[in-house]
Amino acid sequence: MQQPPLVEPRAGLVPAAEVAGRLAGLQAGLAARGLEAAIIVQNADLYYFSGTVQRAFLYVPATGEATLFVRKLAERARLETPLAGIVELADPRDLPALVARRYGALPRRVGLELDVLPVLEYRRLEKLFPEALFDDVGRDIVRQRAVKSIWEVERIRAAAAIALEVCELVPGILREGLTEAAFAGLVEAQARRLGHEGIIRMRGFNQEMFYGQLLTGVSGTAASYLDTPLAGTGLSPAVAQGASFRTIRRGDHVVFDFVPVREGYIADFTRIFALGDLPGELCRAYEAALRIEAAVVAAARPGVACRALYDLALAAAADEGLAASFMGYGAGQVRFIGHGVGLELDELPVLASSDMELAEGMVFALEPKFVLPGLGAIGVENTWLVTGSGLALITDAPEQIRRVG
Repeated sequence: MQQPPLVEPRAGLVPAAEVAGRLAGLQAGLAARGLEAAIIVQNADLYYFSGTVQRAFLYVPATGEATLFVRKLAERARLETPLAGIVELADPRDLPALVARRYGALPRRVGLELDVLPVLEYRRLEKLFPEALFDDVGRDIVRQRAVKSIWEVERIRAAAAIALEVCELVPGILREGLTEAAFAGLVEAQARRLGHEGIIRMRGFNQEMFYGQLLTGVSGTAASYLDTPLAGTGLSPAVAQGASFRTIRRGDHVVFDFVPVREGYIADFTRIFALGDLPGELCRAYEAALRIEAAVVAAARPGVACRALYDLALAAAADEGLAASFMGYGAGQVRFIGHGVGLELDELPVLASSDMELAEGMVFALEPKFVLPGLGAIGVENTWLVTGSGLALITDAPEQIRRVG
């Protein structure tokens, strides 16, 4: 019986030069902090530094060749990663002996992803390396990943292309009488057909999302625990976000807040569709969102602090008389207007009260949105690349409200 291939034939593998450059950046940071090595285990970071997410410990010395100690599945890891150093690990307890054999000694100061590493995994590493002192490299990794290579930007553009194509299909799918869940399912099926990978990774603890938020009418006013200005009720308290069983009616509008993923990389995108005419308050809020977006884009360039852009947006919302509804309402308001995207949805930079400065190669989603009680949510979202002179639009689709039927 023929076995299925272990790697999708049309998949793009991470080039060796990409991995080498990323590891060199990590190693420079380790050396600067006096750390002898880092042990990487989280999926997004594993993929970034090795090109595979097979279960493994990626051991990165401050100098020298990195080694991928693979617990499962070494056969597949060899096909996916450009790394030459791959060692099968039958039992995690063998890791120290294998490291000592390969590098001549055990490290005394080790960097771990302490921002995401579960306590049980941390305790396991403590037992395996009892003489080592551990320090966090998770924040360093997140800062390194904030600046994208040309290859990474191409992957983000490929993700954005899915959103743009699905967006053009929405008018043929949206109709009165569908539930939000049924509508979302039809849209998601098209995205899957086009190559959406289905997994939206987030670094924040307990932050999770499925494809995005496709919310209609007043559903857009339902806030929840998720760090977003609009969440929806979801199908039960077990998830508490996303599409509901609410029936779509004439006069409703749809917030098409969509998160496409292709070859691990994420874009973020929001457009508005309407079954008929919208109330004047929603139309005015949407025009305000477009003006705020334009003002932030005009001000954004390398060297500008995130705080300056955030303050600019807040002031613009106040000038529009919509400060109370900007980026949520009441307890549902969030304190940012944009966030980095890449292998995870919540990357740096975050356009909030942060002193981090934009740098060429950063990619972020800018999402000025309003939540109007009793009427719904409305706004726009695009993914942008920071260039040497300003911002370049990645999600290039018409921004006007699309009326359906």
